[in-house]
Amino acid sequence: MTDDDNVKPGPAGTIHRSIQVDASVADAYVALKNLLSCSATFMMSQWDDAKRTVSFSSFDGVECVASISALGDGCEVEIVSDASDGDLAQRQIDNFIHDYQAQINMAKIQRSSESKIRPESGPGSDLRKTLDGARERLGAPRTMTSSGIAQRTRGMSLAPKFVVGAILFVLLIVFACAIGSCGGSGSTPHDGKISVPESSDSFEDDNYKDVVDRLKSAGFTNVKTEGLGDLITGFLHKEGEVKEVSVGGDVDYSTSDRFSPSVKIVVRYHSYPADDDSSGKTESQDATANPSSGNQDEADGDSSSESSSESSTEVQGTITAQNNQEFAQLLAGNDSSQAVGNFANKYQGKEIEFDGYTAAVTHHDSYKTRFDYLILAGDAGNTQSPNFHFSNVNYYDLHLKGGNIPDSFTTNLNIHVIARIKNYDSASDLLELEPVSITMR
Repeated sequence: MTDDDNVKPGPAGTIHRSIQVDASVADAYVALKNLLSCSATFMMSQWDDAKRTVSFSSFDGVECVASISALGDGCEVEIVSDASDGDLAQRQIDNFIHDYQAQINMAKIQRSSESKIRPESGPGSDLRKTLDGARERLGAPRTMTSSGIAQRTRGMSLAPKFVVGAILFVLLIVFACAIGSCGGSGSTPHDGKISVPESSDSFEDDNYKDVVDRLKSAGFTNVKTEGLGDLITGFLHKEGEVKEVSVGGDVDYSTSDRFSPSVKIVVRYHSYPADDDSSGKTESQDATANPSSGNQDEADGDSSSESSSESSTEVQGTITAQNNQEFAQLLAGNDSSQAVGNFANKYQGKEIEFDGYTAAVTHHDSYKTRFDYLILAGDAGNTQSPNFHFSNVNYYDLHLKGGNIPDSFTTNLNIHVIARIKNYDSASDLLELEPVSITMR
């Protein structure tokens, strides 16, 4: 195997390395997948057996694509990586090439040993062919059969015969032990378990949604989340920051530990306490502290009662343009930013429902699987609308339902939205929403 030390020309920001492997394309591809399936440093994400292509990433964020093609009697392995951090990407590609070369060499040794063990028949053939293979690797002559030993020892005196027999017996024991130790040093059979992508303390303070994505990408299928409701001011921790991740009930583990893909994983994160009951308590306290005096004007009392009834009707259930005049005016796009902010403050935590479309899609910060979406009311192309916004969501956070669900959620898609009001940012003029249900229309 040879390594092309020069970086090949490629698109700006891309590192391109290639190595030549003295093996068939099929053997090289099997070795590549075996390495990435068991590696504690790299994690395989996608593969295409027809094209002999595998996508993988290191646990410090370097994403690579390896592809194998025929080259003469062997093959060529090309590794490509986005070089947002060129030095880090170069080091991780060097580490991968080193591990892959070791994997290829191990496969060669295994094939060589299998080809040297020739089938025989008769009593003791299994032990004899195993010993012959070991002796050939060590440069010793093949084991003699019983008839060969008889011919060599015929005519010898008793003492030399005894010495020859003792030497052969010792050699048998030595080679049997050597074969046993070689067999024991090989890799253990695949047990179906997988490694945790990071140690327990590495998850702390990361966003819980990102942690869930990383665990699912590693192959774990039973990942749950649990909000702790422990935040009061949000000064010490931000909402959504991970406190701990338990794997099978254990909160202390490393990347060398292996678990079943279906092991129960609970991601516990900091959150504000649910305030469903607090509003009821506040209303009860206000009613006790401010009882009706009985001296108010009857007309005022009736008007107040009707207003309370209308307000209660408006906020119960999902808010639509049909049951809420304020929301209908917002969707028409005629209200000021102050009106949008007042609406968001008044109905924070309530669900709204409307027809809209994806006006813009951008990556959230430096993440590659999390996005920010600008949603406008009406059909694609309409601009008379508040700036509804989904922030820091992945494909599964959108809760796409119904038929015609696209493989990727891109711009200019006409959709029907049900979402929960989070808050209004006056600086960016964005009304932040949390997706509840999205259907295509």
